[in-house]
Amino acid sequence: MRLFLLLPYHFSWAATDAQSARGPGTLDDLKNLEISCFVPAWLPKGFKVKRVRVSYDEPGPDEGGGRYHLYNIEYASDRNQTFSIDSAREGIGDRNLLDTDDSEDAEFHRLLDGCSLSSHRKERKAAKTEIKSNWTSDANMIREKAKDPLVHPNLGRYHGFSASGITVAEFEKIIQSLKPVR
Repeated sequence: MRLFLLLPYHFSWAATDAQSARGPGTLDDLKNLEISCFVPAWLPKGFKVKRVRVSYDEPGPDEGGGRYHLYNIEYASDRNQTFSIDSAREGIGDRNLLDTDDSEDAEFHRLLDGCSLSSHRKERKAAKTEIKSNWTSDANMIREKAKDPLVHPNLGRYHGFSASGITVAEFEKIIQSLKPVR
């Protein structure tokens, strides 16, 4: 997993609709999904669930019927610190923002539900304006793509992790604590 740390830019969280198919989502809603959903076992002091959203990716023209679940979780503190998890089925682009002179790459390693996240940290103390990881394939995505790289995934998802106002060390600790919601 490659992280980009953007220092000079102010990060503002875009307000999105906190709705699942039935209304506002909860972490318990994620337990009912067939896909792998990850939640942190550790968050910095003061973090609380701000929003859980369950949405759907409609099938493509060459797929059968059905809808494919996606999820998004946002955590926040009253000190303008955030951590979020996004999922995507396909059509992902680069999550990294601008690679500027004052941005830093960081890397560390983590085995997450059968998939390896790889990243290297350079700085551990100062809080960053924004931290974003590249998309990471879950074990279902790896299995489905191994059978056919062109297949539209059914249970496989890409997961992206973002944070603001925390240190790289705190971000790493959150990532290290990720576990399937079940």
